[in-house]
Amino acid sequence: MLHVSVMGFLQRAARNELRRAAVPVAVVGSMRRGWQTLKKRRSFLTLSPAAKGQTGDDLIMGERAAARTNQALNKISGMYVGKNMAVSKKVADNLEKAFGKAKSPGLGGPQCRDVRAVEFAEGPIGLEIQWTTPPVVVGVVPGGAGENASIQKGQALLEINGCPMTEALPEMELEELMQQRPLRLAVATLERVAASATSSRADAVRHKGVTKFQSAVAVQTAAEVLELVHEEHRRCIHATLQDHSLAQQFFSNVQVPRASEGAPVTRWDLRLPMEPLIYRALEELLGRSSGEEGAGATLEDLAGPDAELWELGVVVTEPGAAPQAVHFDAAERCLYTAFLALQDVTYEMGPTHFWPGTNTPVAHRRFEDDPGCLEAVPLAAPLLQAGDLVMYDSRLLHCGGGNTSTQTRALLYITFRDQHRDPQSLGIHQHSIRPSLAGRFRLRQFRP
Repeated sequence: MLHVSVMGFLQRAARNELRRAAVPVAVVGSMRRGWQTLKKRRSFLTLSPAAKGQTGDDLIMGERAAARTNQALNKISGMYVGKNMAVSKKVADNLEKAFGKAKSPGLGGPQCRDVRAVEFAEGPIGLEIQWTTPPVVVGVVPGGAGENASIQKGQALLEINGCPMTEALPEMELEELMQQRPLRLAVATLERVAASATSSRADAVRHKGVTKFQSAVAVQTAAEVLELVHEEHRRCIHATLQDHSLAQQFFSNVQVPRASEGAPVTRWDLRLPMEPLIYRALEELLGRSSGEEGAGATLEDLAGPDAELWELGVVVTEPGAAPQAVHFDAAERCLYTAFLALQDVTYEMGPTHFWPGTNTPVAHRRFEDDPGCLEAVPLAAPLLQAGDLVMYDSRLLHCGGGNTSTQTRALLYITFRDQHRDPQSLGIHQHSIRPSLAGRFRLRQFRP
């Protein structure tokens, strides 16, 4: 994460405060973690016109398109359609076949028989595949290579070119695997297809990089937290102007804090204290009331019960804020972030834009080589109601949208570190949490 000059920042903030009278000054907020990775790879910021985020029109895709992607995320859905697979539109459109079903508890691994290896030297394989865990063949093209290899509908893929399919993979990794030739598959017949081949919200995050939870907390809880956020913001601004050394305790750097040089700050990141209200909100969000397929259970599946609370803050975007450049927060799998809407978020307020399936080094390499490649990836900009939540793999390519409305957008965020991963060994040394809270909380503390 980058550091701003504290003195220069405070001088600008003081000028803005005088300029804007009763309107609280926006302080430079958090540059999301990926900037530390990207600053050494400047070509990541040379984006196509559709992704630059330099004007309010750059990322506009319209309310109807945003609503469609929002509906897709509501279904926790996605069907991988590879270039070497003859997939029917009916199967590709039936999103709930691939995602949205809860895992059956206590099943363990899939029970299989007749495991055998199949190799395709070239060309299409002629299979329709449902990307559950493990993937299941749901259709075989007559006369195709799959039928010639005696692959049958209902069989499972246990390995693809030596890669086990026991855990959902990011979409672009699957695409790259399926395009390899020769293509070697370990095919088996499942003893219990319906029970073994399942998908969950955690699988959706592994596969697509993002999923959405409706009503993760009560609307009243969101409203109470929003009020606390505004009060805490004003308090921290005042305290920082009195004591410059507090800036790095209360605030983190942010990408595109101003719409233009010399303009007032319109986007910032406030590190939140663990007030009783915040703790209760996290218990509501992550605890028993969220259910087996709720946010807490999903994070536990992804990062483990001893996952560390790595970040706790709120990103606030004022009217006039410019869109951010496309970026990722971590280069390797180690962090999972959840954004909680504290008020209804319309498209004009600049929802976070996600490129599903780009939570992989494969996508990062493609983006570095050709930023225009994102034009071929369907864009998701979830429109949230107060209390809704979006969870994403921090490797996912994303950016904050521009706020062209007259309302301020506030998103509380929490990030948990995978209990088996050490971000510092990956070059992620700093994170948006108050120093007094760092290392003190684990996911299990908010769970039943």
